[in-house]
Amino acid sequence: MEQYVTRKRFSDFGQYREELRGWDTEAVQVSRGPLSMQVDSLDVGDLILMHLKINRDTIFKSARDSGWCTLIVHMTPKRWCGIDLPPGSFHAIAPRRETNVVSRGDWESINITVRRDTLPTWEAPLCDLGDRDRTPEESIFDSDPGGRERFRHWVGALFSAAMPACTEDDSAMWVAAIRGRLQRYLLAVMGHRPGPRPVSSVHRVARYDLALAALRMIQPEAERRITVSDLAQGLGVSARALEYAFSSVIGMSPAQYILAERLNKARNRLMTFGSSGETVTTVAFDHQFENLSRFAQQYARLFGERPSDTLRMARSAFSNA
Repeated sequence: MEQYVTRKRFSDFGQYREELRGWDTEAVQVSRGPLSMQVDSLDVGDLILMHLKINRDTIFKSARDSGWCTLIVHMTPKRWCGIDLPPGSFHAIAPRRETNVVSRGDWESINITVRRDTLPTWEAPLCDLGDRDRTPEESIFDSDPGGRERFRHWVGALFSAAMPACTEDDSAMWVAAIRGRLQRYLLAVMGHRPGPRPVSSVHRVARYDLALAALRMIQPEAERRITVSDLAQGLGVSARALEYAFSSVIGMSPAQYILAERLNKARNRLMTFGSSGETVTTVAFDHQFENLSRFAQQYARLFGERPSDTLRMARSAFSNA
């Protein structure tokens, strides 16, 4: 069963991203301290079950591939598409849906990513969850507490148990049993199929759209240091409107997010190019940090280590590979 079940730990989002299949994801650490991620994953080709735990405040920006749907049970509170999700929330993300999710604390979720042509074969009402025409509000469902805890316990047992060696036929039977059990647990999580939550006000939707447009402007910027004024001017809004949208949707100011994004990019550069002649100074200047002392302080405050420590560990990993 080794080809199906994996349990891995990461200290870098770049490493985690290499594990993903079915959607494009960018992640930004926004709280202080070393990052620790545990990912338990079951991959059977057209179905990926993933139990994800992260110990830092984090923002994920993602876009699902056209061939995949994702069902998520959130064990900790999140803010998804500008909507506050309490612990235990269950929601479905249709193919090609672009979303962002913010966690202001430790993060735990159970994700089921399934091929779009497979989901229609599941039991009702699960088969209808991949509808791409749903609004974000219509994709959120209340979950049954008892069913949710049984599902969580089953997922934990599945990943902690040693999988016995078996023949190819036995493997197929094992996969079929897992599929059937997964569907039953998800149905129990949903309880009865509730109606969608009421659509919130037009003002909330407008704030989300504004924050998302700003995120799209921030992410590709590499050649220059973008400012809040640049964003406001480019989007045709006031700086105050942008601040309010970010505070409402992301939970921080645009300036705080821009800094976290630049520091995360610098960290990724240090870890990725540790095998080359890169220096901390080069990376800092390339990411528009002119004051090296301040860069080192901000970097250590966010990641719990100095940039020189990151580069040294990257070089050590490369030489030992």
